[in-house]
Amino acid sequence: MSARLLRIQEWEQLARAASFQPARMASLCFVSQRQLQRFFEYHSHATPSHWLRQLQCRLARQLIAEGYSNKAAACELKFSNDSHFCREFKKAFGVTPQTFAPTFAGPKMSPMDNNVANGQSF
Repeated sequence: MSARLLRIQEWEQLARAASFQPARMASLCFVSQRQLQRFFEYHSHATPSHWLRQLQCRLARQLIAEGYSNKAAACELKFSNDSHFCREFKKAFGVTPQTFAPTFAGPKMSPMDNNVANGQSF
């Protein structure tokens, strides 16, 4: 097992820096893709790809709950397109992001909307 991988604490930040791609993640860790795969299989019982997809879906759920649109969440989390994002979200949580959003989040107001709601002008 690579001692280099054992020292990594911020896997989520590393995943974001690698754009959620296992090959980039391995290169950022200075290990081979196979080493990264063995490490993940041993520590999380999943492939790096599967772990990254789960991470993307968890982060997507947080963004949707905060009021992000599907398109904004897909872009933020580096999904290839909106339909791919919706398909993976539904696979992970059993509902589409559109179904999830109204039950878990209210409308997100922009700073300008907050000013208007509070009676403030620009």
